[in-house]
Amino acid sequence: MFDPLDFISGPENGYSDRAENNKLTTPWISKNSDNSADESLAIYESDDDVDVPIQVIDLPVVSMANSVVILTILLLLRPSQGVNFKKTTVQDDIEGGSHLDSRLKEIPGEYLEETVKWYKSFGHSRLDTVKKICTCMPQLATTASVKDLLGYYTTVLARFSRPGSLDQISTRILKEASLRISEKCGRTAQPAMTRVFQVDGLQTPIKLHEPALTADNLGLKTWGASLVLARKLCQSVQKFTSARKSLKILELGAGTGLVGIALIKKLLEASREQSHSFFLTDLPEIVPNLHKNMELNNCDRNSNMPAEAAVLDWTNPSGFQKVHGYGKYDVLLIADPLYSPQHPQWIVDMIDEFLDLQGVVYLCIPVRDKYVNERQQLWDLLAKFDLHIVSAEADEGIDDWGKVSYLYKEIVRSCGVSTKCKNC
Repeated sequence: MFDPLDFISGPENGYSDRAENNKLTTPWISKNSDNSADESLAIYESDDDVDVPIQVIDLPVVSMANSVVILTILLLLRPSQGVNFKKTTVQDDIEGGSHLDSRLKEIPGEYLEETVKWYKSFGHSRLDTVKKICTCMPQLATTASVKDLLGYYTTVLARFSRPGSLDQISTRILKEASLRISEKCGRTAQPAMTRVFQVDGLQTPIKLHEPALTADNLGLKTWGASLVLARKLCQSVQKFTSARKSLKILELGAGTGLVGIALIKKLLEASREQSHSFFLTDLPEIVPNLHKNMELNNCDRNSNMPAEAAVLDWTNPSGFQKVHGYGKYDVLLIADPLYSPQHPQWIVDMIDEFLDLQGVVYLCIPVRDKYVNERQQLWDLLAKFDLHIVSAEADEGIDDWGKVSYLYKEIVRSCGVSTKCKNC
């Protein structure tokens, strides 16, 4: 399994050489309209032409097609929106409907009709209706070779980047072609996106915005350990609902916010009578996107479950404490915190600083070969600080780079007194 933290290029995911895996059973048809495509498309009986995959050679000739046709094709070749790190197929889109609809909403009906007109002018019976185009093009995005698609996209860039060609549509073409290229170059090269996560035990999906990933800001990406920890918490929500008091909950290194957001939403589903407070924290460059995701999931405006995104530097927590107080927390949430030799000490320092005497830490970390020493150092430091692991489980999951093994731990103070206390 590749992990970007192991500094190795990742395998390609989501592209199949077998078109049979992505056959469509519910195609679309157009009704002439001057409005958007979602108003003009309707489901009707299957068509043999639609079921037969097209090839890159069937795409409009870049030097001959007009800009509207090229832009329409680029929009239809956008990748499907995956759920929980899994790429969806065109068949999934047809059965689910929502994402295919969302892609078509951005394409004016007249653009689709113009593209059909272009194919009809060349007698291309495989792509001579809006229905055929809107089913075959998304399928091509998953069945064609990356090399062939990249060749097409770079040809588009070459034509429309010429001086004097930058009208509004040409500018959009350059943007979309660049996005299609980056989407084919691995997760670390992909542009900003909004992802969907369906956490087991949670009734509604979570949407998270992820800016383009950079080596300096790994917290701008959602990691697999967050999904595992979110699932664990949502499936054992009674640990929180059975509390006889309002809990103070602190997430350390929240990243895109999946863990904290999932727990907030689950507690709201479980009981509207309880009120717990949340701080989802990370470094200054991460917090703006974290706050955006809390807003996106309506986790920042519920009086029953007040939540705030805040800056907390593990090397200097006093900045956070000066603003939000020096109190302890009943629950600490930590997912995937180990990616440097300094982190074990910092993690234990934060636990000792913020964990209440009767509090619980919920920790989930991936088993990365590169960080064996850091994991062992973390276990040793927990014992040194008199922090005991009272529950431990091994789990399996996936992220953008494949299958991953995870370790889930529940940690408490053993002596009931902070190690920094002189009487301990």
